[in-house]
Amino acid sequence: MAPVPSADPTAHQAEVHLSAQQNAVARMSRAARLLLNDEHLPPHARTLLNRMCLPVTALWCRVLRFDPSAPNWPDRDRFVVPSTTMQPLLRAMLTLTGSATESDTPLEYGRHPAVEVAPGPAGQGVAAAVGMAFAEQTLARRFGRSLVNHRTWVLAQDTDLATGVAMEAAQLAGRFGLDRLAVLVTPPAGPDNRDFSDSLTRFSASGWTVRKVDAGNAAAISSALAATLRARKPTLIACLPPDLPCDLTDTLPGPHLPAEEELTGPWSPTARRGATTRRSWLRRFARHRQRAAFEREMQNQRPTLFDEDWQRTFHWQMHLSEGQSTQDAGLAGLRALSEILPELVCLTASSAYRQDMATPIPQPATLPPTMATTQLAPQQAHTLLLAGEQSCGIQDHGMAGMLNGIALHGGLLPCCAASMMTVDRMRSALRMAALMRRKVLYLLTGDGLALGDGGGGWQPVEQLASLRAMPHLAVFRPCDARETTACWDAALNWQGGPAMLLLCPYENQHGPLPAPAFGTPSCGGYVVKQDEMPQVTLIASGPEVAIALKASHHLARKDIRATVVSIPCWELFAEQPASYRRTVLGTAGLRVGIEAASGFGWERWLGEEGVFVGMDDFGTSAPANALYERFGITVEAICEKVLTRLLASGVERGASLRTPDQPRTRVRGPLTTRP
Repeated sequence: MAPVPSADPTAHQAEVHLSAQQNAVARMSRAARLLLNDEHLPPHARTLLNRMCLPVTALWCRVLRFDPSAPNWPDRDRFVVPSTTMQPLLRAMLTLTGSATESDTPLEYGRHPAVEVAPGPAGQGVAAAVGMAFAEQTLARRFGRSLVNHRTWVLAQDTDLATGVAMEAAQLAGRFGLDRLAVLVTPPAGPDNRDFSDSLTRFSASGWTVRKVDAGNAAAISSALAATLRARKPTLIACLPPDLPCDLTDTLPGPHLPAEEELTGPWSPTARRGATTRRSWLRRFARHRQRAAFEREMQNQRPTLFDEDWQRTFHWQMHLSEGQSTQDAGLAGLRALSEILPELVCLTASSAYRQDMATPIPQPATLPPTMATTQLAPQQAHTLLLAGEQSCGIQDHGMAGMLNGIALHGGLLPCCAASMMTVDRMRSALRMAALMRRKVLYLLTGDGLALGDGGGGWQPVEQLASLRAMPHLAVFRPCDARETTACWDAALNWQGGPAMLLLCPYENQHGPLPAPAFGTPSCGGYVVKQDEMPQVTLIASGPEVAIALKASHHLARKDIRATVVSIPCWELFAEQPASYRRTVLGTAGLRVGIEAASGFGWERWLGEEGVFVGMDDFGTSAPANALYERFGITVEAICEKVLTRLLASGVERGASLRTPDQPRTRVRGPLTTRP
């Protein structure tokens, strides 16, 4: 039978010379276009999807390692679609390859197993893909290519490449040599492509291989994909609009090709190749000597005797530490964790520590020669925390996006160290981690007013309140080394999303804290100092707990009974039973909140009649002691505010007040506002 006639002889002749595999790709591309035509899409989205149809189909038919019957297979290729605009093409590919998931399952993260990342702000998906490729590289070095041998593919938009987070992640990908990462992108539908050309230039300058192909040329696309498999650098494939505005798949000859149903569903090239590859992997996995460790890490399980090893190693690292600040304790916990958890991955930003710190960061005694500080640059020598750590420089935003990809990949526990103030740059990635409920550990240094000499730009004011307002994020602000240990335990046990430890580099100048009078820090809040029938409950977090404790002693000399409460983690404390919270906060007396930050949100624990002592303005460049005095976060100022409120309420010394948790009674005399 003669081939189907074509309206364009040139296009027909070009298609006839394609191989049988390329013709099969083109036929599946035509089937994908038919599926896209059934979707209600905006005109610009339809243009982009039809342009990318042939490249994506070629990827799925000839290269992608994906078994529809086991979409969660650990060694599958990751196909990241970070935007909802491109998701219809993913839906078409899943339909053609015969995904085992029900067709009516929404294509949403957490509900459909083929959705690797939740859609979010532009660039976040690219950064997450860099993290996935980094995780693949890390696991391959530990378990070998017999167990870890996959790639990460990204179907991005032009707007993703132009974002700052994508550029930072691209620079990190080039620095780490992530040669198993590839991004497919097409220019916008409009006539102005200057921004797109600039993005290609920047990616090329970041150490990427940039390839430009005709989106309608099947042979060129196949050649680009084959070259990507041999590349020594991350690859960006720019699929440009075809020279001829025609659909080459309409001119395909049909008689010598398999029937359409033999190219789709479980008989598709993707499904057949994926099933064969997975069966071979399972045979290798069954006899691999590290099978137990690989299974444990992929299932996010802890090693045997983890609790005993963790406590012993933590105490030993604290013994080696040169200080007793929360930052010293937090870093000691990180080093201890790296010794007993091989799946821990730590990325460090250069903002984590000031260059002029008087005390350098202590180095672990087991540092291998390849990571010796003598081989590092002078400005980076003191930033090394542990062996195997990766420095991300000032790319805090890209680093945070990579952490999400590492967590999404599975098998690793991502952690980072950065400055407290850089959390504003990491907020989008942090929000994505909380949205997807991924376990990521953040160690943020420079908490509070300790770094006062750096100026108001380095003193957090509203950051604490904004972080506590983020769902599924646990924020820990310990007050001393002992509380930091408990916060580390609670952060490791937190399963609802990311966890964050805010650390201060300077030790407490008010003496050690006593043992808890009631409760434990692992509950999020506990009583530091208990007094019978208290008139005042001083509630604080972080370094301000020591100030509250000293203020209670001064109030005792004035016959004012005060209880001191520490709440290092609001999220954990809110999850405790109501009876526990009432016992900790008390049922009578005035509640006073103390924290070197904004008071937004503190009414949750203080009630309408509570008093907050904190920061109501931006900081300035001054020593920490001077800043505490300026904002009234001192023992004398706290006592004065407590006495003023008690006298204004008409309460005599030795009496008690009702708290907002109890029915209010009529109080004679006006109540003054917050001083």
